[in-house]
Amino acid sequence: MKKGVSLILAAALMLSLAACGGGNSDSNSPVNDNNEESSVLEMNDTATSGDWSFALTGVEFADTLTTDPNPNSPYYLRPADEEYSGSWYTPDSGNIYLYFTAELGYSGKETAEIGTWSENHIGFIIRYGDGYTFDTYEFVIEDGQGYYNVDETFEPLSASRQCKGYFEVPIELQSDTENPLELVVSLPGGNGENAEFVYDIR
Repeated sequence: MKKGVSLILAAALMLSLAACGGGNSDSNSPVNDNNEESSVLEMNDTATSGDWSFALTGVEFADTLTTDPNPNSPYYLRPADEEYSGSWYTPDSGNIYLYFTAELGYSGKETAEIGTWSENHIGFIIRYGDGYTFDTYEFVIEDGQGYYNVDETFEPLSASRQCKGYFEVPIELQSDTENPLELVVSLPGGNGENAEFVYDIR
């Protein structure tokens, strides 16, 4: 009888210790919109850091990108198609464009700016295979009236904005579907540091 009670008490002690050990998590870990730790996000998942949120909505490879000089044009910075008759970017030989679209949101109570050059910096890296990285890109944010800029000001309670960008990468990244391909997004947090979020492209 005493032996049985001892075994039950020992088992209860081990379970309680295991529960305590599992409760330790890094409070600075990036979280998704469900407030859960998120190591890898999928398309349309929302990454949240401080007052900012980001959701990747589309990724595609393109041989050409439009360069309509009017940033209010529906053809501004997007993969060229038969409808477009203006000028366009073409990649260097052996390269291709990796084009992406997203939604950028703001929940702060004061006016704030964000962009690739502002104090609230948003950054991107393409990660491929076993550690290859590409960090040269162009990224623009819609201003709420159809124009696009590299930095934009958000007012409190403003709607989320469309944004888009591209990398020029070796064509191997499109043809090699066996190796992983990820978009790493860096968002400003409330503590003056950025948090990184990883989107699984394939």
